[in-house]
Amino acid sequence: MTRRILIIITIVLYSLIARADTFRFYIDDQTGWGNNFALYVWGDSELYGGWPGAKNPSVTLINGVGFKTFTYNAAPSAPVNYHLIANNNGDSNTQLPDFDVSLARDYYFRATTSGMEEIEAPSVPMPVAGTLAVDNTTPVSSANRVIYELNLYDFTSAGTLAAAQNRLPELRKLGIDIIWLMPIYPRSVQGRIGTLGSPYAPSNFTAVNPDHGSLTDLQDFVAEAHRLGMAVWLDWVPNHTGLDHEWVSSHPEYYVWQNGAIVHPNNYGDVYQLNYNSAALRNAMTSAMLYWVNTADIDGFRCDYVSSPAIPVSYWQQAIPALQNNTRSKRVEMLGEADFIPQPSLYAAGFQYDYGWQFNTALKSVGTGSDISNLRSEAQRLLNLLNTANYASMNSMVYLTNHDDIGDNFSSNYLSQVGSNLAPLTVLFFTLYGMPLLYNGQEVAQPAILNYFNRNTINWQITSANRPVANTIRALIALKHTMPALADGTATTRGNTTILSTNRPSVMAYRKTQGNNTVLVIINFGTSDTDVTLSAVTPANYTRVLDSRTIASGFSTEDVYLSASPVIHLPAKGYQIFVSPAFPSVSTGIENTHASDLQSPQVRKILSNGQLLLLCENRIFNAQGALIINNY
Repeated sequence: MTRRILIIITIVLYSLIARADTFRFYIDDQTGWGNNFALYVWGDSELYGGWPGAKNPSVTLINGVGFKTFTYNAAPSAPVNYHLIANNNGDSNTQLPDFDVSLARDYYFRATTSGMEEIEAPSVPMPVAGTLAVDNTTPVSSANRVIYELNLYDFTSAGTLAAAQNRLPELRKLGIDIIWLMPIYPRSVQGRIGTLGSPYAPSNFTAVNPDHGSLTDLQDFVAEAHRLGMAVWLDWVPNHTGLDHEWVSSHPEYYVWQNGAIVHPNNYGDVYQLNYNSAALRNAMTSAMLYWVNTADIDGFRCDYVSSPAIPVSYWQQAIPALQNNTRSKRVEMLGEADFIPQPSLYAAGFQYDYGWQFNTALKSVGTGSDISNLRSEAQRLLNLLNTANYASMNSMVYLTNHDDIGDNFSSNYLSQVGSNLAPLTVLFFTLYGMPLLYNGQEVAQPAILNYFNRNTINWQITSANRPVANTIRALIALKHTMPALADGTATTRGNTTILSTNRPSVMAYRKTQGNNTVLVIINFGTSDTDVTLSAVTPANYTRVLDSRTIASGFSTEDVYLSASPVIHLPAKGYQIFVSPAFPSVSTGIENTHASDLQSPQVRKILSNGQLLLLCENRIFNAQGALIINNY
């Protein structure tokens, strides 16, 4: 009998609660108590008020502000008289003054250490969905370019310039601006390592490796790249030659000799050290570079091992101006393979780019973990250096991987080194500063270790496993191209970068600005989902253009409002990128259709080369509503 009564009472109670009015208290907590903030409610009815939700509340994100949310129930016919008591449970139960409510409705409060005050319910703008255009984008300036390192032996199964030329439209579609060809010269046979020998052991500086094709093939490759809007740089080897280079017999004075034998630099057994005390050698090296500019229309050089103690800075001070005096009257760009920071004498050499080598080391220092303290410090140090005179007229190339990234004895590559941090680190190196480099195959996260002494097979297939990273890179290139705030270059062209404080040690956040353009990047290196609170954000309407939660399925965007201290939810190893100004809400010129009402599947919004375009059925309109393309 007693059990039956208890069951009946329980059923009645549940039915009452089911009929109860549900209402919530939203607390903008500015007390600084963090997870120790607790809200208790004491009222006329313990049944409906009680103490539910006092601790560990959910967080509701509204206009970028995270409101701690407590849910309560009240009987429809009963009066509501509740006293709200906010406590700091971690500090001897410090209590705020009570706040009383008498209506069953939602309440919004701002809590400080002085008390709670009711605030006006925030207006929630309707999210506006759109699409980021990612293919065939072009840079808004020369400071918004992306460079691509291409190993002809690995890029195609044929390994030829002609085969690579057939794939140039794919690189243009991806958004590549500069193609850096790894050494195309014949490789020395004597002392050969592996089946191919080293590309950095050339036997002739003014010939094309017959495995790759002919001079005509190179000229055709360059011409097609130019037609598609891409530059071509050659990899130059200034420090040494292979053991059977023609100069060994014809010009032995071009080399450094010791004890009757030519010196092997760094004990590399497959190369000989060149002698830059020889004026004739200097002239021969500069003439060889000019040959490629004049004959094949080459646009620049990536120069290997410029930090060599055997190559004086004075050589580059002579050679780089001489290269500009070419028969094509073109500007030849120069990238030096060295981090100039620890070798400041190289700043005077005349290169436009150095390597962000120490930054790459900092990227790799994170490994597969979540400790980014060293990375954050190195990033700030680099940003400080960009404001010095040394970088006033030059810039750095930044990268996550390149041809040297093959581990000890060809045992690993960047994928095994960074693991699940691949996407976070990719976002970071693409957006923090500098001109980003992609190494062939990186755009699809191909897993092979590309040992350049042998032929390797790149798996170009896009699968569910590598699609998130592939899509991330495509989107990052589009953003690099279209956002002035992501410009690198000289002191007059690069955007300003500020690393932001967060409440999560595993989260890296920073703001890039250039004029009225702002790019906000938030990256979670942690192993769990988190709500991160940012500081010093300029309150404004933003467009979320890249989100790790949705990138696998495409390139969706969403307009949101961010406050000065927004709370952003990030999954483990996740990221979000926001840009401002957000896409404007404008008329499309289509009757009864507006960009601010994109719940209709009729209208889709895209960003193409920084321009807002609106797609409706088979027509494209600009932001002012003018018809651009009919029957798209």
